[in-house]
Amino acid sequence: MRGGNINTRNYWELRFASGDWEARRGRWQTRNFAMGQIPFLHLERDFDGTLLDFGCGLGDAMPTYNERYPKARLIGVDISRAAIEICKASYGSFAHFERGDVSSVPEVDVIISSNVLEHLDDDCGTASHLLSKCRHLYVITPYQENPLSPEHLRSYDKRHFQAVGVYSYTIFPCPGWSQYGLNDLWLQVRLKNVARFFLGRRPVRRNMQILYHFSNLGKAAAAELLEPQRNQHA
Repeated sequence: MRGGNINTRNYWELRFASGDWEARRGRWQTRNFAMGQIPFLHLERDFDGTLLDFGCGLGDAMPTYNERYPKARLIGVDISRAAIEICKASYGSFAHFERGDVSSVPEVDVIISSNVLEHLDDDCGTASHLLSKCRHLYVITPYQENPLSPEHLRSYDKRHFQAVGVYSYTIFPCPGWSQYGLNDLWLQVRLKNVARFFLGRRPVRRNMQILYHFSNLGKAAAAELLEPQRNQHA
């Protein structure tokens, strides 16, 4: 069903309402994205603040967050009315869901935006607004994606969000994003590249994700917090 008006509100409404998202394994992808990202979130298991999933889709990251952070108050926000209704029916017993866009995000402790900003025209402006609403912002996107998915507007590298503020980043293979496991690595990357070498074609690269961690604790506090982490950009 993909075609014109990609990434509009109506486009996503139709994808969720029609069952196309589920048919294309979107729910599986969301669950596996969340499981792959959890090790890189700098939150203790007893975190008891508010965690908001921006662009939550059908809410399938919520069971992972709920299991990892059982004391946290979970909120999901998405532009699709159909998606939010499904979220409420599936996970409303332990999470709160609201239909809205970036302008309706409330003030919370932590915001996670997983594989959402690559769909938006103003990704840096969206990240800046989200950061103003929380103490910690985690943005996850594909890393150096090439070629781009038809729904993705741009590729991301280590420096992409420099205009937003100080952040650390982690690059990692993630379940849900193809070519992450050992079997996929051999079948989809290495063996394929052998064939492409003999055909004189450019090699394909293993697909990776990048997680950007922003802190809204003030410049000095943010720098001190992010200093021990693996990678950093100011």
